Amino acid sequence: MLATGALHQLSRDLAAAIGAMGLQAGEFGKPELVEVPTREAERIFQGYAKAKPSKEDAYAAACAFVRGQTLDAWQRDLVAAAVAEPIREQAGAMVLGARRFAELLDSYEEEARRGDLWRLTWHGLLYSYFNYDPTTGKAEATRNGWQALRAFLERTWPLIDHQAGKEVVPDWVAVLRKESDVLTAAPVERYSRAYLRGNTEATDQLAQDLGIPPSSWFWHALVLGAVKRATADSDAEFRRLIPQLLKLVQGKPGFRDEALEAILIRYHSCRGAPPDERLRDFVCQTTVWKNPKLKGAGIATAWNRVPDPVWQMVLGWVNERNLKDFFDILAARNNADEGRLAFWSKYLKQITWTRLVFGHDTMALKRTNAEVRDLIAREEGAYAQLTSKSEVDAFMMQIGSYLIIEFSKKPNACYVYEADQLPFEPYERQYEGGTADLAAGFRQEVGCAVRIVHREGWGGRAEAELRQLGIRPDRPEGQRVTSTGTANTSTAGARATAATGQAKASPVGPDMSALRSLLSRFRGASIDDRRGNSGGGRLWIEDPLQRVQLASELKALGFKWANTRQAWYYPEA
Repeated sequence: MLATGALHQLSRDLAAAIGAMGLQAGEFGKPELVEVPTREAERIFQGYAKAKPSKEDAYAAACAFVRGQTLDAWQRDLVAAAVAEPIREQAGAMVLGARRFAELLDSYEEEARRGDLWRLTWHGLLYSYFNYDPTTGKAEATRNGWQALRAFLERTWPLIDHQAGKEVVPDWVAVLRKESDVLTAAPVERYSRAYLRGNTEATDQLAQDLGIPPSSWFWHALVLGAVKRATADSDAEFRRLIPQLLKLVQGKPGFRDEALEAILIRYHSCRGAPPDERLRDFVCQTTVWKNPKLKGAGIATAWNRVPDPVWQMVLGWVNERNLKDFFDILAARNNADEGRLAFWSKYLKQITWTRLVFGHDTMALKRTNAEVRDLIAREEGAYAQLTSKSEVDAFMMQIGSYLIIEFSKKPNACYVYEADQLPFEPYERQYEGGTADLAAGFRQEVGCAVRIVHREGWGGRAEAELRQLGIRPDRPEGQRVTSTGTANTSTAGARATAATGQAKASPVGPDMSALRSLLSRFRGASIDDRRGNSGGGRLWIEDPLQRVQLASELKALGFKWANTRQAWYYPEA
């Protein structure tokens, strides 16, 4: 056994040795002394493993490539991290869309198969893959280049994975070993269902691990994938998911129009689906698809993405809201409803067009009244203004072949005009509001089909007068006029069944060439010629906008209006 003095000397020698090793800060044998420098080494390794060249250098290489210049060996590695970067000097062109991009990918793949491709170069291409923004790279060549990049990464990933080995690997390699689906043709399939439920934890972690930026195609595709999943569900489940779908679409707008197209078409096919206020208000925003009433004016062209019955469905929702808003917000302000909302609601399914006309007082209220401000904003581009009656507003609605004008305040009567004999233009931006235009029916020499004065018992009298014009209250069991058909049928198949007649040996009627020429002037109008059907049929002209000028010309050609179908037909001989 060592003497006590010898033991003390040994301890001092050991302490000196530890001190010489720079380990005085902790107790010998503690794992922290190894773990801390190990973690630091790993941090440095991971940093180098996913390092990217400076943005300036990569951008310069990409700019040179787009300009057609030959890249040196160093630039070939640099450009990998910038192939999805818009080049300002080349009008936003990308390497992805360049003609030589396929050749560049081939050279990278050849190096990968030889084992010579620098791993950081492959990582730069992975970064570019996720960095692609579909809202800026819309050119077909650019989209095709991005698809080629995805296919390249999918093909070469096994080579990079094998090259990385089984020891310590970069974080992105470890992630791709578990999540290689992101390189396939269905990159978001695994995540869309969870994302639709609002569970974003998995995708957020993936984005962090792989460096997916907020503008990436990945998020847009994820939303579109969620929409496609939702539209494949039952009616009840799909409708329940609409608020979540709109939230996703709003947050990631890259595929917004495609997503909305799928949502609207699917909603139209729902059995007995009532108007959806959230969907209506979202799609009708001026920054989204705009008011569907503006489609015919060539302003809201996004509505051309969906079949006419789908557009008419939303148009019906807007018309219904306009009717209620007029009486709930505008007429109610003057205590002037007198049961008019309840009365006209009985004809709601037959209203094919509406327009709000605001007086000066209402326009001034938008500064202080949120309801009025929202109403005017929703009708941006579609409303008109009154110039002489500052305290009065007007409401136009078309039912069948008649245009009806209601006012928000007594003693103004309601006027019902024949739509093809109006004493004013229905699309004017301003009206005087009196007997010079909207109330011209008060004048004996002008007249109107019906003049409704809102005295006691007016509802019963008005209903009887409208019946004489062929306008009857909606049938409770009837389908909405603006939402017939299903989303999966053609436009022709979605039309209401034509009135049948005796079969004819050959079609009769107006000159078809002249008729087609006439309709070419009225966008959205269409011909439905059923005269050659074996069961008989008629020649129909449909105009969802019910334009007065077209109606006048069709009437001159001998066409008649069918209130039940809301279309023009050529009478049989």
